[in-house]
Amino acid sequence: MVILGNPRDIQPVSHPAQSSIHAMLKPTGSPSPTDPSGVDPLGISVAWADLGHRGVIFATGEDALQFVDKFTTASLATLADQGGTEGFFADARGWVIALATLLRTTDGLWIDCDAEVAAALRDHLEHYHIRERVAFRDASADHACGAIVGPHARAWLEQRLGSAAPAGACDHARRRLGDVDVMIIRIDWFGPEAFLVQSAASARPALRGWLTAEGLATARAGDVEALRIEGRYPAARDIPPKTLPQELGRTAQAISFTKGCYLGQETVARIDALGHVNRALALVAVNGPPPPPAAELTCDGEPAGTITSSCAAPRLGGAACLAIVHRRGLATGVHLRVLDHAARIVGAAPHAAENQEGPR
Repeated sequence: MVILGNPRDIQPVSHPAQSSIHAMLKPTGSPSPTDPSGVDPLGISVAWADLGHRGVIFATGEDALQFVDKFTTASLATLADQGGTEGFFADARGWVIALATLLRTTDGLWIDCDAEVAAALRDHLEHYHIRERVAFRDASADHACGAIVGPHARAWLEQRLGSAAPAGACDHARRRLGDVDVMIIRIDWFGPEAFLVQSAASARPALRGWLTAEGLATARAGDVEALRIEGRYPAARDIPPKTLPQELGRTAQAISFTKGCYLGQETVARIDALGHVNRALALVAVNGPPPPPAAELTCDGEPAGTITSSCAAPRLGGAACLAIVHRRGLATGVHLRVLDHAARIVGAAPHAAENQEGPR
């Protein structure tokens, strides 16, 4: 199986799947005959996914960039305007509070994260704010979010913009789609060609109407979630308490090892020096229906992890799941089960070691 994302994050497995995530969104000549919406999850070239509300935190003021840089694993000092990066926010012990996308703007930072962690992240930053010239505002309820996904997403978007879409990872630009002002952000959560589109919540009906008039198909929520899961991009629900940044497989995208001091840096640096952690976010294929969240993954009869997200995945023999898996469950030749069904690891973050002790 070819897993979209950073190829350095993919580990060899003994039972590779016989399909590709990229096949979920491929050019097609006609709509699916079984889907009245005209969306075939296994054969569309570009589609719109309604993501509802995401977390939006504005950090503004003269000291915004320098202040936030002290609390994230990402390096913000060198970000150009309209540049962006992923970054973890961690507590003093190095445990992850949130994975976010940080966007440099003319007046500070736009911080994008899952809606369920936005309030906690804002409070975390405000807790350390004393005299710095920075203000934080949780604007999550004021925005609506969607995504344009699929191998033809860029071409479709640029044809309607009349200009280039953001090109680099987390690059962003303010544009207009129809009569609606939007923020467009390049992401890799749903495949290599995907763009978040943030608009004012009040403009959501107008934007959706324009997209429909332009003939853009609507992807089913479950199909887009399957792309995220099979691509191993962690949502907030995939980051349980006491999770370390390097356990989540976004080290290359979200962690700088050359920046100055930040909260939680000691733990992150120690893991880097040791070269491993004891757990990793893994894509688990289950020969059965999608298990519920919190279902236990066992390795040779012993607990080895907990399912955090799941979806139907016939190409994998039943279901695809994300789970934080202990190193013993990542070893070759072990027998994994979820509930009463056989399971196997399809891909995992590269920092988990099979036979060494790491920080917990």
